[in-house]
Amino acid sequence: MLKFFAGFFILLAAFLLQFLFASAGIAANLSFAALISFAFVFEFWELLVFAAAAAFIINWQPAISPALAAYALFPLAAHFLRRFVRWAGWLANAAAILAGFLLLALAISPGALAAHEGSFLVDLAAGEIFGALAFLSLSRTTRARGALFEA
Repeated sequence: MLKFFAGFFILLAAFLLQFLFASAGIAANLSFAALISFAFVFEFWELLVFAAAAAFIINWQPAISPALAAYALFPLAAHFLRRFVRWAGWLANAAAILAGFLLLALAISPGALAAHEGSFLVDLAAGEIFGALAFLSLSRTTRARGALFEA
């Protein structure tokens, strides 16, 4: 239960930082990085609650866009794919964040990725840093700790 509340506060911090950065003109999708990191730490039902809550915060309207579907479903897919990837936990987390950010950028607008690659790289770097911090802080208290540095 403590781990769940820690995840809740990490996701809340991600949203707050995301909105603060947006007001400064910096696009950083920290909540998506946190959700992907949660895929390596939480069980499916806990992750489903986090993904649904985050999707609701991002868009509380009943229409589901392809970008919102990618935002909510990619962490769930990463949760299932983590069993097939035999990398160290921190490396699999970083690779999943990279793949998720690419998928989300392609779902939003494929042409915008090529036109604004600098903005995408800043978003990716911020997401990788925040995702690594979320993963490392939560993996200390879970079964993922054993997989942290395993090959």
